[in-house]
Amino acid sequence: MQSFLNTFKEFLYLFTELSVLFIAISFLVSIINQKYEGIFKKQLAGDKISSYFKAIFLGALTPFCSCSTIPLLRAFLEAKVKLSIALAYLFTSPLINPIIFSMLFVTFGLKLSLIYVVFLIFLIFIISFVFSKFKEDSFLKHIPKNTKSSIFTQSAHNPSNFIFKQKSCCANTQDKSKNITINYKELFKESLKNYKKLLPYIVVAVFIGAFIHGFIPQEILQKYLNGNEILSIALAAFLGIFLYLRVETIIPIGLALLQMGISQGVIMSFLIAGAGCSLPELVLLKQMFKMKFLFLFVMIILGVAISFGIFINLI
Repeated sequence: MQSFLNTFKEFLYLFTELSVLFIAISFLVSIINQKYEGIFKKQLAGDKISSYFKAIFLGALTPFCSCSTIPLLRAFLEAKVKLSIALAYLFTSPLINPIIFSMLFVTFGLKLSLIYVVFLIFLIFIISFVFSKFKEDSFLKHIPKNTKSSIFTQSAHNPSNFIFKQKSCCANTQDKSKNITINYKELFKESLKNYKKLLPYIVVAVFIGAFIHGFIPQEILQKYLNGNEILSIALAAFLGIFLYLRVETIIPIGLALLQMGISQGVIMSFLIAGAGCSLPELVLLKQMFKMKFLFLFVMIILGVAISFGIFINLI
């Protein structure tokens, strides 16, 4: 009975904390996205080193519902944004955003949160830049010219002349003009809608985290995720991909594992792999990319997850 009460208390605490974080920060980022949206579109069309970091920055500010990343990626490709730059966005979007940083800060502290962001930005830039050295058609299927209203359209003669049309399932349908009027009430409603879409995943993840904390014997997890550190990190990465959970929902599980003595390296490997690659995402990517790329994508996410886990345990 006492274990049940402890699990319930842990569930309420984590659920309340994650809910407040998600709604508040999602609302804030929605305001930033709407206010500075035109700047992002113009700057991303370039073919400079800075364009990669701009794509990474845009990925870090992407709306949080799962349906937003792939449609926006497709819009980049339809608008002839360089594949390697679009991939910088793709790799960043599920792994870095203000909610993730805030949750990592609350759960693991400022040092690990900063290391996480800096490490991933560096690796994502390197990986994306390497893709620029290969022919795009070796990875990319034919992307037809968009004839319908998409996320944004572009003049063929002026790559920096973007017109953004919010038709994404996660986007606000309000038209933009040079003098942007921000409807805070509508943005807050949109944040609540996004929260409701993620709510089932938050509930499940918090329940798993609370259950692990309250019921699963410490010896079971320690047996498989402790011992040989490198093997444990690799096992955690593979396990994360099979579970295909969002990073926001993995963090509560990671906290429970941390409290049971599992190393931060193993937890972070699990977190990155689980958030960075999933079966639904691969199904959507299959519409745009060849199998060669999908295999590389999975290997890259595994490599990043395992390398970061090892790096964390070394410092």
